[in-house]
Amino acid sequence: MSPASPFRWGLWGALVTLHLLATLRPPEVLAPAVGGAIYAPLMLFQAVGLPVFGRAESGGWSHPSWLGWALVAVLWAAVWWGVAWLLSRLISSMSRASLGTWH
Repeated sequence: MSPASPFRWGLWGALVTLHLLATLRPPEVLAPAVGGAIYAPLMLFQAVGLPVFGRAESGGWSHPSWLGWALVAVLWAAVWWGVAWLLSRLISSMSRASLGTWH
């Protein structure tokens, strides 16, 4: 497969879409994981000194800033690209191995 094959783009698009759908309307069982997928990276970025949180209301969690949302989106897009790359490599090598056994 080429470095950016249609299969990899399709797989990446599916993974990002599923993540986006889970973030926008998470089922109750996934809500803690979705919250962690957003706030865990933000806390790491904040530790580096980036202004990733907006102003917090009294006694509540502060919401992500525009920079925070952008960094989280880029981070997860990169993670899912890596997963899509790995899966496409594994499937490609498995298909080549299976073709080699027919000879």
